[in-house]
Amino acid sequence: MLDRDEDGVGERLRRLRKLRGLTQQQLAARAHLSTSLVKKVEQGRTPASAAFVALTARVLGSKPTHLYGTDDREIVEEPNAAVEIDALRSALDAYDDPRPEGRPLTLDAARKRIAVLSRYVYGLRYADAARELPGLLHHLYLLAEQPGAEGEQARAALHDAYRMVASVAGRLRQADLAAVASERHVQLAPLTGDPLRIAISAYHRSSGYLQHGDYRGGLRILDRAREHVQSTPVDRAIAVQLHLRSAVLAARAGDSTEADGYIEEARAMAGADVPDTPYYNIDASQLNVTVHWCAAPVEQYDGTEAVKRAQQVRVADRRRPERVGHHHIDMARAWMLHGDRAESLNHLNAARRVAPYNTRYHPAVRETVLALADADRRATDSLAGFARWAGIRV
Repeated sequence: MLDRDEDGVGERLRRLRKLRGLTQQQLAARAHLSTSLVKKVEQGRTPASAAFVALTARVLGSKPTHLYGTDDREIVEEPNAAVEIDALRSALDAYDDPRPEGRPLTLDAARKRIAVLSRYVYGLRYADAARELPGLLHHLYLLAEQPGAEGEQARAALHDAYRMVASVAGRLRQADLAAVASERHVQLAPLTGDPLRIAISAYHRSSGYLQHGDYRGGLRILDRAREHVQSTPVDRAIAVQLHLRSAVLAARAGDSTEADGYIEEARAMAGADVPDTPYYNIDASQLNVTVHWCAAPVEQYDGTEAVKRAQQVRVADRRRPERVGHHHIDMARAWMLHGDRAESLNHLNAARRVAPYNTRYHPAVRETVLALADADRRATDSLAGFARWAGIRV
């Protein structure tokens, strides 16, 4: 077995459980988990799922970030990003005191900048997006104050910009900044004159319910969001995204049949007449449906079914490196659960090639690597090399 000095979720869970005076059986019962699963995670034999972390953190009165060990590491490590984050933080706070530089932007010019920034984010160029977002926010604040339809359209553009700030801040591990931007995003939606933006904000709002293990609460929010969705192609694209998020919530709530039902509804809606990305951060593509279909069994610790599904499809799209990288991260965990550690490591390396920054800082990657290290009786150069690159001590 490899020697290491880094704790995983299991060790942090064990310490916190004992601090709270709970046995493994008591924790399992309160979190609606099996005692054997709690034991396996604490022993490092099974990587903790996001649902497991959220549910146990809730019972123990802690945050998921504490169990992941990231609550004390929310620092910017991407080169040249720290200065941009400071400027972004200041710009987000200047909503009632905008100070735009240069000539005022027209709404059309602002929209073009948003389109460029969305390509940065989709291309995982987070520092570049963080550099340009502050100046854009200052201009959008002024445009959003206009009366009538022009003001609504400007607020719609600001709605997209807030979501980009949340995405970028989240990827750069600035949780407080991402939370403020997300709250602004939700509050602004009813003022854009576009009911679909209310549904989009509900979709993003459900992320918090995912993180904190309130899966049925998240599903109720998405059910209400569907009331704003009609039958046009763009509406159906939003419905696809809502169904996919509902599938994740249902899977983590322990209902695989319900999860697959949502995925099949999304698959039936996604098609040639439905735009893949009608709004920023909405992905109604068949590839995204496939990624969710393959990942759903992993939430139930069913690596064999996830592997079986993945072997029936091909997940590749240069325009969506985050989605493809996420698929490989899910499949690394699936193969680990299935019992093939070599194939698990192959998928970790595939994720690294496609989306290196996202892979390096994804909590599931660290847990999978630590589980692989515990399962191996001797160090392998390939595992040790990946761990060094990811900053994981094994």
